[in-house]
Amino acid sequence: MRRKKKKELPPDDDGRTIANMNVEGLPWYNPTMGKVAEEDKPTRKERRSLIRAGFLAYLPAFLMILLGFTAAALIIYLWLNGWSF
Repeated sequence: MRRKKKKELPPDDDGRTIANMNVEGLPWYNPTMGKVAEEDKPTRKERRSLIRAGFLAYLPAFLMILLGFTAAALIIYLWLNGWSF
């Protein structure tokens, strides 16, 4: 009998899968995989702090977009009312 050669991985590959390959209908599908245990779920306080941190992270970008729209609306308003620059 022939022995299978062991697959050699490149030095920068550690063998982990990046995409979730647990898809319904495939032979290796495991419906219990990916479920979060109760002790791993964030508490209510942790969840609120995570949401707050997310909002604070996007706040500067949101303010810049809002400022841009306001400036564009002001320029259009002044232009349509006969003001010239």
